[in-house]
Amino acid sequence: MKIDLGCGLRKHPGFVGIDKEPLHGVDLQCDLNEGIPLETATVDFVMASRSLEYVPDLMSVMKEIYRVCRHKAVICLLAPYAHTSYHAVNPKFRSRFDEQLPRFFTNELYVYDPLRENSYMSDVPAGWDKGAEAEIDLRLLRCEFFYLPQYLSPIYDEEDRRMLRQSTLNVVDEILYYFVAVKEPISRQELDELAQGTYEEPLLLAERRREEAIREERRQPPESTFRHEPGSVLPQRDPLPVPRKRRKESKKPVKKKPAVRKPAKGLSAKDLRKRKQ
Repeated sequence: MKIDLGCGLRKHPGFVGIDKEPLHGVDLQCDLNEGIPLETATVDFVMASRSLEYVPDLMSVMKEIYRVCRHKAVICLLAPYAHTSYHAVNPKFRSRFDEQLPRFFTNELYVYDPLRENSYMSDVPAGWDKGAEAEIDLRLLRCEFFYLPQYLSPIYDEEDRRMLRQSTLNVVDEILYYFVAVKEPISRQELDELAQGTYEEPLLLAERRREEAIREERRQPPESTFRHEPGSVLPQRDPLPVPRKRRKESKKPVKKKPAVRKPAKGLSAKDLRKRKQ
């Protein structure tokens, strides 16, 4: 069984739609805060797209998700990124999501990432109870960050973006997680295979990818306007070339011809010559 939590009006195709409101397409009406009315270990895939930020007790909902999942079921979770001002001040949001959250869903800090994108997961955060035991085991397979348009510029590489999102507000807009529910012993090889798998993603996210691709095709970066110094996360503007002043072309003086007076009316040219003498 595949379930779409908080599906709203856009239930994912082939999924059982679960929502609090009796909307068109909703198959099962329930309040996630009160539990998921499904039997234990009956779900193979969970989709939660822009819905869990509204629940007041996220850990309680994640425990219910873990309960209904079979061993090695995959959970796809798309949510607003916590460190963005217009998400942080939204009074309807009750739960926050960032790269640190998966620490609290398992006792095993396993993360598959060949580029060490999530290497920060190896350290225990300050203030975390090291002796605490998580009641669930949802291990992060991978996560993806969706940046605001100004940070999609090619002047930033992935290391720049990683440094920026961990030190600056309003860099990332949304975060996507893929978890696996572990209920039996599992090997590192199995986790690697799961992490490299291809899974369904939310419809809204597929639309966002298309829009970003169109925007990228239309973008025309300025020529030689920015340069990027190694180790720097901020672009530096090159001074624009100063146009050379054109030399004024020397113009030869034009000799003016003496004005020829026209003869007065009634006088002949001979009379005029006599008058000049």
